[in-house]
Amino acid sequence: MNRLSYDGLLRTYIVPTVALALTLGIFITHSNEPLFLLFNGLGRRTGDDLWANWTLFGDALVLLVLSLLFVGRRPAMLWALIMTALLAGIVVPLLKQAFGVPRPPAVLASDMIHVIGRAYHSRSFPSGHTAAAFAFAGILSLHFRCLWIMAVALLAAIGVGISRMAVGVHWPLDVAGGAALGWLCAVAGSYLAARWRWGESLTGQRSIAVILVLCAGGLLFFFSADFPGASLLPKGIAILTLTAAAPGLVRLWRGRA
Repeated sequence: MNRLSYDGLLRTYIVPTVALALTLGIFITHSNEPLFLLFNGLGRRTGDDLWANWTLFGDALVLLVLSLLFVGRRPAMLWALIMTALLAGIVVPLLKQAFGVPRPPAVLASDMIHVIGRAYHSRSFPSGHTAAAFAFAGILSLHFRCLWIMAVALLAAIGVGISRMAVGVHWPLDVAGGAALGWLCAVAGSYLAARWRWGESLTGQRSIAVILVLCAGGLLFFFSADFPGASLLPKGIAILTLTAAAPGLVRLWRGRA
């Protein structure tokens, strides 16, 4: 195996391998609840707003809007992002329904847990926010051959996973499982996108762009966060992303993508 193929395999499978190993380790050692209480205490020590805002970067709508940055610039990666989003959007709800794991607020006494925002009670495994964040990070890592981009994307995704415990709605098992699932969806989405290239065509890219612009409008005007301290971030993301995406959108409609 040459160096290039080895690096490719490492980049593709190291993250889900580690995440699955963590999932197994947490399960075997029965450390799900102790670890949850450890991370859940972060909100008390750092303040609620940090985690309330960070957790939004695992919201599917927010990540779709951030995908606008690649319109008219990276058609193959944008198409892979869309395929990955479709896969994750199917698999995550199915697994949540199949496992039916109760969330921390349904299991622990209210004086044991610090909940930021709405207290969810059901369909805990896997964490959808964590899966979405790792899917996005996976696409960036697989399509940008740059270690610092992979490092930043991974740190942001790990932060989302931690935030789901800090706000009190997910167990460590949910987070580790969601991380593995999200990254594997990115691998599968990239594979499918490379074999069905409709989304790279001008028609496909324009269709995707229209959908993403509508998503940005929804984020700007209609999105309601569960966290009072995070009400401005979605609007800021929508405005900044639309502004940054404008040159790519113009290029796309001039037929230069």
